[in-house]
Amino acid sequence: MSQLEDLQAVSELVRAGLATTRREIGKALSLRSTTVSELVGNLVSSDILRENTTPPRGRGRPATSLSFNHLRLAGIVIGVIDRTLVANAVDLTYRVIGKQSITPPPDADNKEMADCIRKLVLATVEQLPQGIELSTITLSISGLLDKPNSLWCFTSRWPKLKNLNLKEALSDQPCSIDIIRNLDAELSGIQINEKHAKNENSLLLHWGEGIGASYSADGVIVNKSRGRFCEIGHWSLGNAQGKPCTCGNHDCLETVAALWAIGEELKKTFPSLALNENDVADQLSKVDPMQSPVLTEGLKQVLRVTTNLCKLFFPDRVILTGPFVQNPLIFSKFVMAFESASLLDNQERIRVSVNSASMQDEIIGALHQPLESGLQRLVESSLQHEHH
Repeated sequence: MSQLEDLQAVSELVRAGLATTRREIGKALSLRSTTVSELVGNLVSSDILRENTTPPRGRGRPATSLSFNHLRLAGIVIGVIDRTLVANAVDLTYRVIGKQSITPPPDADNKEMADCIRKLVLATVEQLPQGIELSTITLSISGLLDKPNSLWCFTSRWPKLKNLNLKEALSDQPCSIDIIRNLDAELSGIQINEKHAKNENSLLLHWGEGIGASYSADGVIVNKSRGRFCEIGHWSLGNAQGKPCTCGNHDCLETVAALWAIGEELKKTFPSLALNENDVADQLSKVDPMQSPVLTEGLKQVLRVTTNLCKLFFPDRVILTGPFVQNPLIFSKFVMAFESASLLDNQERIRVSVNSASMQDEIIGALHQPLESGLQRLVESSLQHEHH
């Protein structure tokens, strides 16, 4: 192996908790003690590894142990909940070490949105522990993106926003800036956390304030590098009801099923219902959805679109997210719909699961690649460090 590969191997070994001493590293990697000392010296000089000394109990040399510095780098992910931007700062274990939020006005244009994002980042950076280096800011956002050019092209939540250049908006930040579709980030995080098989096809459906999907074929998320895919919430129902949608068209799926469209009507059946994704999930899990005509119709249309998606993609598994699917009866309707939609007698049954509203999957999916790249750069730069 090259010296760089040895450095990476030592770093990963200590990070995984598989070695805490030079001797254990040498044994695990079959390296000479002088080589191990040099590699460890490089990584300690770069503050990737920390050396801890324990005083001896009697005579003899003090014992030293090595630990990985999880607070060496931080990443910030900015997500969207309802119509609020939420920033989470995490360390290299994805532990949240800072959190801030801001609610842009509904009619926010590019300038107002850019100002809100800058304020949000500055407030979150202030919460970072001293000595930690901000490696990346990733915006995990809804709507249509132009990922290669870092453009937020459109979102129905802020209709006046058009082609906002997010790299330019955060050009004063000395770190990498990345954007990703929020549902792609969530699916990516689920794949990492649940260790999905590489040859698995997965469909993620979100039904909440908006409606959308993400799909991975053979473990690779489709169109992730472009930032636009599966905007099923804005598929036309062709029902000639003339209901206006936030996207500017009429009679989209969201007009009969999204929380923004049916929330007020839902309150007629369930008066205490909150109209935001965070609070409504728990409330919806305890009601009889069939008591509400608007929810019954919304479920019917979402099921129709989703079962058609399954005939297009033939997924091995479907992951349901958002507040509506937390209801056990609604979840069972999805399971039954997928079973009856199978086109082949010998087709394996689709595995259906429901995920909670936690942002942890989205955070990991959005930050895993940029944070690992940042750590890789640090390890490479440690080659240049002198140590004694």
